[in-house]
Amino acid sequence: DTAFALIQIIDDVIFYVPNSFTPDGDIVNQTFQPVFTSGFDPAEYSLRIFNRWGEVVFESNDATIGWDGGYGMGSNYRMMQDGVYTWKIEFTVLQTDERIMKVGHVNLLR
Repeated sequence: DTAFALIQIIDDVIFYVPNSFTPDGDIVNQTFQPVFTSGFDPAEYSLRIFNRWGEVVFESNDATIGWDGGYGMGSNYRMMQDGVYTWKIEFTVLQTDERIMKVGHVNLLR
């Protein structure tokens, strides 16, 4: 006798978003970024960080690049004050092509 079964593997999106980070110069916890295990389309990813007035202080479309707590470009680059910032991530689920948007807060501590 021969038996067989078709097994479908569903690649669920699993991700974690930390609530604090400490860009203080040591080697631990230097950047803020969501951690994805799998199931999302990296080409359809965006992360934005807002200050308390709703201004965008950081934006990335690369899931491997996180926020280091700074703002500006070149000689105008400066570290932001300790405090609570709002984050917004958007990504697409590979399996269903569904667009997901999540919003939360992160504590910047030095």
